[in-house]
Amino acid sequence: MNKKKRTSDERLAPQRAAFAFLLNKFNTQELFNSREFNEATGWSEVSFRTYLSKQFRELLISVGDQYRVSLAFRQYSTWSKFRDGVVTQNRRLTREYARTCYRNVVMFEFFMPLRNEEYLRVALDTLFYKDSIKLRLRTISEIDLQGKFPPLFQERSPVYLERVCEWIGQKFVGYSINHVTGRFRAGNLKTRDELEPGERYLVDETTAVVRFIFACDAGLPNVTSPDLLPVDSLERVKQEADLIRWFFSELFVESILEVVNGEDEIWLLESGMQNQLHIYKVQD
Repeated sequence: MNKKKRTSDERLAPQRAAFAFLLNKFNTQELFNSREFNEATGWSEVSFRTYLSKQFRELLISVGDQYRVSLAFRQYSTWSKFRDGVVTQNRRLTREYARTCYRNVVMFEFFMPLRNEEYLRVALDTLFYKDSIKLRLRTISEIDLQGKFPPLFQERSPVYLERVCEWIGQKFVGYSINHVTGRFRAGNLKTRDELEPGERYLVDETTAVVRFIFACDAGLPNVTSPDLLPVDSLERVKQEADLIRWFFSELFVESILEVVNGEDEIWLLESGMQNQLHIYKVQD
């Protein structure tokens, strides 16, 4: 038992030395070369290249003929995490990301009391499924739907609905909810002397804010300014934004209004390409 433990410790000694060296360079963010690393671990240049390709390639950033420890090392900053996550695993530790910038965005935010959150989630989650979307589309006037989303030449209804669903699926992929606390006046503006004893005047309430974000210029030329886009491209962006607003109203807003009860007003804030506040009030 003891002999096996010593053998294991001896085998991991260079890795422990590598961890200590990398931790120090991570904390100082100093550059180092392979010779310094090899002196700290006792490895040869061949061993360094081997471990670099198998274990450390995603933790080290090449800077000319030197290296810097990536910030990704933070999640392996203890020996146990380094041993289990780097030494004994042959898996990707980090991912490479390609940046795409969308200059034209439409964002909607619903504001409603927290007591409606459960109903809201149920209503919105159904729209993650194609069959539910098709049911909602069938509640829309065919003339209105085809006016906003024209069918292709001789396109039959089943194929047309599939194409509409595919477009919606590309645009409407999720939402986020956060909770904010606020205070509201429950009635007309009054002086303190005008308030009746025990009158509900100031109300503390937790609000659920439901946010949707849509990009509107996918596939357009990657230019530094929207002013450099061709006129027809800008028009296509505006048409796409209008289509997003229309489908959002027909699918999401209507679904929400059907399940949210007991509220005198529901606020929907739109921002991005245009800024406006939509207020839905109960009709007398």
